[in-house]
Amino acid sequence: MAYARFAPMISAAARRPALWRIIVGILTAGFLLISWLFTIAIALSLTQETSVFAALGAITGGNPATPGGAIIFLLIVGGLGLSTLLAARFWQGRNTVSLTGAAPRTLRHFVVAAAITGGIAAILMLVPTERDGAIERNMDFGLWLAWLPFALFALAAQTGAEELFFRGYLQSQVAARFRSPVVWLVVPALAFGAAHYSPTLPPDVAIAYIGFAALFGLLAGDLTARTGSIGAAWGFHFANNTIAVTIIAADGTITGLGLFRSTTGIEEIADLSPWILADLGALIFVWWLIRRVLD
Repeated sequence: MAYARFAPMISAAARRPALWRIIVGILTAGFLLISWLFTIAIALSLTQETSVFAALGAITGGNPATPGGAIIFLLIVGGLGLSTLLAARFWQGRNTVSLTGAAPRTLRHFVVAAAITGGIAAILMLVPTERDGAIERNMDFGLWLAWLPFALFALAAQTGAEELFFRGYLQSQVAARFRSPVVWLVVPALAFGAAHYSPTLPPDVAIAYIGFAALFGLLAGDLTARTGSIGAAWGFHFANNTIAVTIIAADGTITGLGLFRSTTGIEEIADLSPWILADLGALIFVWWLIRRVLD
C-alpha cells in the first residue's frame, strides 16, 4: 500500500472523525490565530507606547518590503501552528505526535527534504540564463546576513504551521472520513491554494497563484502520506520559501528579506512563461526525488 505509513495519523484522527468536529476545529484554529494577532499587537503596543488598535493596524497594514514587516507577516502565520495544536487537542483529542509523526522521523525527513530542495535549487542557480538580467541586488550583504537568522526562524515557524494545519491536521481528518486518497489529498490541497488568494493581485494572476499553491499542496500532501510525518513536506516547503523570500524575492511578494529581487514580478506566473514552466518542472522533479530517497 503506497500510503501505509500514513495509517497511524489516520487512526488518531478516526477516534473523533465527525465532520462537524473538523469544521469547528478549523474555526477554532482561525479564532485562536486572530487571538495570536492581538497578542502580537499588545506586545508591540507595550514596547512602542501606543494603543493596541494602532499596533494592530501597523501589523495588518505592515510593509513586507521591509525586513521587520516581512518578519512580522511570517510570524503571524506561524501562530497557526499553536492554534492547530490546541484546536486538534480540544475537538479531536489528538496530541502533537499524531499531527506531526514521530519526532526523530519528522526531523530526519525535514533535513533530507530541505537539503534536496536547496541542493537542486543551488545547482539551477549556477546555470546562466536570460532570466538573470531581471534580477538585481535588493539588500546589502551585511544587512541581509544580520537578518538571516531571524528570517530562517520565522520561515520555519510559518511553513511548519501551514504543514501542521493543512497536512498534519486537515488531511488526516479528511482521510478519517473518506477512504479515497483522491478526496483527502485534493480537498486540503485546494484549501491550501485558496488560502493563498490575494485580492490585491489581478484576477488572472490571483487564480494562477492559487493553482500553483494548490499543486504544491498536492505534492506536499503526497509526501506526508508516503512518509507518515509532516517532516518531508515541511522541509520541501521551508526550502522553497527560503529561496523565494531570502535569496531571490519576486516583486509583489515578501521582498523585505531577499538578498536579490526579481524585477519581473509575480504577474509572470499568469503568463505561463517558459521560466515559470521550468520552475514548475523543477518543483515536480524535487518532489519526485524526495519520494525516491525517503521511500
